Amino acid sequence: MGPSDLDAVCDLWRLPRPRAYSATEGGYQNLTRYVSCAAGEFVVRLYTNVAESARQRFEHELLGRLQPAELSFAVPRPLPSDDGDTLRVVDGRLAALYARIPGAPLSKDGGLYVEKAAAALAELDAALGGLVRWGARPAVFDGDMRHVHPLVTDVESALEDSGLSPEHARALGDCLLRTSELTGPLYASLPQQVTHGDFAFGNTLVADGRVTGLLDFEHAGIDVRACDLAVALYRFPAHPGTLGALGECERFGRAYCAVLPLDVTELAALPALLMVRGALSFAHWVGRYRAGVATVDDVRPRAERALFTSDWVEANGEALVRNAIVWIGERV
Repeated sequence: MGPSDLDAVCDLWRLPRPRAYSATEGGYQNLTRYVSCAAGEFVVRLYTNVAESARQRFEHELLGRLQPAELSFAVPRPLPSDDGDTLRVVDGRLAALYARIPGAPLSKDGGLYVEKAAAALAELDAALGGLVRWGARPAVFDGDMRHVHPLVTDVESALEDSGLSPEHARALGDCLLRTSELTGPLYASLPQQVTHGDFAFGNTLVADGRVTGLLDFEHAGIDVRACDLAVALYRFPAHPGTLGALGECERFGRAYCAVLPLDVTELAALPALLMVRGALSFAHWVGRYRAGVATVDDVRPRAERALFTSDWVEANGEALVRNAIVWIGERV
């Protein structure tokens, strides 16, 4: 999509011309560009991966309700277009415009901001926990990989598209079976609320030594509360950094729980939730592959990651829980 196409979108928000567009970092699902013009700095997004607007309607309602929450950082603010709506359809694609939040995205490992990013996520989750009674219907997640993507309805056929060798595919199948046996009891017993759903350091903006914004609420919905922490910790087994995987989990988890102390049962569930995250990521990418918007080379590393995480949990899950209980001041 070129500048003239983006101009057609921004005309719906009456941004003055001329406008300068520049690429944003990260993101694979939607087309997102920075916009500079006499009216200020903005972000234009075209949702290329959706056929209808229900999820985006909820996302925009959620973002609107977070604006007065007095968070220490900003979240995206959808702006009304010339007809008052924050979502428009342009050439069959949903489009939205946001005020640009100052700051630069963190590096993938969080750098010097790991603890500050963790505290920001916890602050967000605390605010989200107070939001109920939605006008738009939120997505409701149940941890079942068969409910992640409409093109993925059974585990066996998903394994056929994993890109793994037969031996590794069988091992992944065993891992996914164990995960599915844990999922039901977890979701029946753990606290649930609206969660961000897709935390990453790259979704975190910083400037002048502080977190200025958290981005990408497209996957927000009702989920197990502890899933946001689990999603964040999911990075570390595969990318252990200088402190090792458990050390990086300790660094992030302690800072998170200093702001939002989770219940001991939620912390005890973290190993299983890491496995759930791996299964859901795998299913998501199989679905994208079947939809023709990804290749098997995109699926394979997610399958390998799910298998690796399962092995890591088997070896380190008990140590993770022992450490996590201390984050909330409990004795082991």
